[in-house]
Amino acid sequence: MRKLKDFSIIGAGRVGTALAAALTAQNWNLKVIVDSVPEKARRLRKMIGQGQASAEASQAVRRSELIFLCVTDSQIEKVVRQIVKEEVQNKYFFHTSGALSSSLLAPLKEKGARVGSFHPIQTFATETPEKNLFRGIFIGLEGQPEAVRLGLKIARTLKSQVILLSPENKPAYHLACSISSNFLVVLLSEIKDIMKSIGLDEETTLNLLTPLLNKTLHNVKKLGIEASLTGPVIRGDAETVKKHLEITARFPGLDRIYRAMALEALKIAEKHGLEEYRLKALKRLLE
Repeated sequence: MRKLKDFSIIGAGRVGTALAAALTAQNWNLKVIVDSVPEKARRLRKMIGQGQASAEASQAVRRSELIFLCVTDSQIEKVVRQIVKEEVQNKYFFHTSGALSSSLLAPLKEKGARVGSFHPIQTFATETPEKNLFRGIFIGLEGQPEAVRLGLKIARTLKSQVILLSPENKPAYHLACSISSNFLVVLLSEIKDIMKSIGLDEETTLNLLTPLLNKTLHNVKKLGIEASLTGPVIRGDAETVKKHLEITARFPGLDRIYRAMALEALKIAEKHGLEEYRLKALKRLLE
């Protein structure tokens, strides 16, 4: 494979910004930054200190052999329709969607481009990229063999690891990633409301819970997922669960979440040998 270190970004949002910052920090050359909102492209150019800001996706294709489509899932096909009119023979195109496969780039592939999907398993919560955001994470990689080989090289540049995916497995893979990150935030938002009801603010709540969350993740990694489950359900403590439900009754959204999660925890408890009478008592409470 010939040496490629020039690239362009279409989509100057959080993922595009983070990827541009990470690659240029490794001495890759950013040629063109495209965004439908010109100010976003200009802001990224100013932040990185290189590249041409543009509102025209065609500029990225004309000036680069490697182009990342860092746009929302719903915009990928629209961008492809714009750039397929350009000369794309032997150029490399990656989109960064976690749920969608590289089949969305098929019109480019038919014109001789190499296409793939390059999805960082990471959360991008700020507009300003953090240092080492890609170090040690996994990249979900899928596409044509030539594109996958280049994707592996890019991942190594970013100090990332790679998981190779099949197109049909991408939706399930992305569901797992989304639940892991997004729904943890939802749970913490519900927890914040409980703590607020007893007079604790968000900062105090996070100070209280961060050591617990860190230890839980440590246990999961060391002991395994199901072996790390603790608490009243795994113990069969119906009285404590009953007290919990008296409180969750004041938080309808949380009540539904608590009951659903506790019933799933009960399945783990059953596998771990919780007595039948305790299982039945908890099930009656939760259902």
